[in-house]
Amino acid sequence: MNAEAYDFLIEEERQEQQMRQKRQMRRKKSPRGELAKEDVFILATIEKLQKDLVIIRRSLDAVTDQDLIDSFIFELNAINMRYKFYIQMCKEKGLVGAIF
Repeated sequence: MNAEAYDFLIEEERQEQQMRQKRQMRRKKSPRGELAKEDVFILATIEKLQKDLVIIRRSLDAVTDQDLIDSFIFELNAINMRYKFYIQMCKEKGLVGAIF
């Protein structure tokens, strides 16, 4: 196994572990065991965007066609902007402990 593949697997495992920790923290931080529907939506969207970022980065590494590369970069930037937006919403609502 080459160093890049090993580093990729380590990074993937680290991200999965962070997501598990975030889910556990979300459960612990809940005052009555429940979050508002909007908060659940925000947190679920952040998790989805994190997964989408991983997929796009993997796809970007796998393509060689310049048009596809440009497309993936555009999509990566769009997902990053949405991710930042939802992170800011979490901070404003006090859900920081639920995602970090």
